[in-house]
Amino acid sequence: MSFERIQNFVIALQADDGLYLSRINRGSINPIEAAKSQIDPYCRFTVTQMQNGLFVLQADTGLYLSRINRNGIDAIEAAKQTPDTYCQFSGFVLSEDRTHIVLQADTGLYLSRINRGSINPIEAAKSQIDPYCQFKVEFLGFV
Repeated sequence: MSFERIQNFVIALQADDGLYLSRINRGSINPIEAAKSQIDPYCRFTVTQMQNGLFVLQADTGLYLSRINRNGIDAIEAAKQTPDTYCQFSGFVLSEDRTHIVLQADTGLYLSRINRGSINPIEAAKSQIDPYCQFKVEFLGFV
């Protein structure tokens, strides 16, 4: 099943550990991390379908989420003013009730929560879907 059912919506995504994905300001970069126990403005993402059928996610700043390679790690960051190939994701609904999805980056790798000690960044890191790649979707309204 495709991700098309949630286009043109504002959503929040909850990771397997119960924390919501959020844009975190870390100086000059804005990584997406599983970091918040409650939805706040930094956890809200606007979903837009591109002409090619893929999707882009826009953070509260207006920047698009993008796969950014930093030292061999494909981090997901709110980084681009205009969406490009690295900002486009395919999405798949996993559950019959349409509440759980996985996102796949341009590399074919699935986005996943990665435990890096005190932080849990979202990275394009997995070739197979596991529980860390599954995100619960909360619909917050129309664009």
